[in-house]
Parts: sequence; C-alpha cells; structure tokens
Amino acid sequence: MAYDASAESVRLIESGFDADPTRLSRRRRFAAVAYDVHGYVAATWFVRRGHGTFWHEIHTLAFQDGEWIRLGSGGHTDDKDGLADRPPAADMLGALTSTAGGCTALPSGSYPPDQPQFVSCAELRVAHEVAAVDLGRGELKPAPRHGRLLVVWRTHPPVVRALGPDGAGLATLDLAAGSADAPKHGLWSRRRYAG
Repeated sequence: MAYDASAESVRLIESGFDADPTRLSRRRRFAAVAYDVHGYVAATWFVRRGHGTFWHEIHTLAFQDGEWIRLGSGGHTDDKDGLADRPPAADMLGALTSTAGGCTALPSGSYPPDQPQFVSCAELRVAHEVAAVDLGRGELKPAPRHGRLLVVWRTHPPVVRALGPDGAGLATLDLAAGSADAPKHGLWSRRRYAG
C-alpha cells in the first residue's frame, strides 16, 4: 500500500504521531518516523516497505498562503525499517550521529531574495543513553524509542546536542562541519558524523 506523502506529512505536522510501531509488516506498509517544524518550513520522515528493502523517505514542506506545500523529497533504502529500539552508544558511532541530509529549493520569488532560497534538513540518530536532543534553537525534543529524529533549517545548519536523563551533554554535532555552500536543488547525500 502506497501512502499520500503530502497528506500524511501535513497530518503529521498538524497532529503529531498516532502510533509507534516496532516494525512494518504486510498489513502495515508504512509508518511516520520523525518530523520537525521550524517557523514556516518543515520536514517529515516516513519509512515504507518495498520488495526486499525499506524506503526511508524525507519530505520538505513550506507554509504558504495558509497551507503546507510539499516542496520535494529524497531518501535512501535500507535492509532494516529503523523502527526497532535504539541501541547503546557503544553499538553506534557515538551517542549522536547524522546519517544523511539534503535540501530542496523554495518556490522562486516566494521569499526575500537576501535569504537562502532552500530548505535543508538532516537525519539524526541517538543512542539508548540519550533522553533528549537540543536542536540548537532553544528547543528540546525527547528521544524517541527508535532514536531517529529530523532537524530542519533555512539559514545556518544548527549545532545539536544529545542530553542524558540528568540534562548533561553526552555529544555535540555541528551539522555545518564538512558541508559546502548552499547545496544544489534535489541533493540528498548520505554522510556520517560521530558525536
């Protein structure tokens, strides 16, 4: 069963999660993984079951004329659906990693020309020890059971921090590290940063 990426993204942004499946099956063919909203831009992450693989799909959106408009999508395949409980940091590349990121161009002429004309986002993964993630803009997000989050931005890539149950910093990740100037439209790159 396919899903309507635009409708499901808007539903997720406006209503949040309605379920927390631990895996996909023949009956449950897709699930919302993560989403982030920052001002008038947003990103959503869904996983859907394909033939012999799982498709991880990220959609970028902008709020225009009173409604959310899907700008574009990108993603990757994996042999796992990514919905299992998060592993300990020792089994990952640290307590906080970013495995992929990308951007989508904003509609031409819809925003001031002196501002970036694209929406960027990055996939984040946190370990079992992490209780929350500071997205670098004064907002804490609780670590989900599966440990996968998204962060979206327009101007400068944020510095995100993984926090333990006591609020102590466990890892810091500068999403600008190693990035070039404004990525090209449609770019979706897989990259890893250790925290």
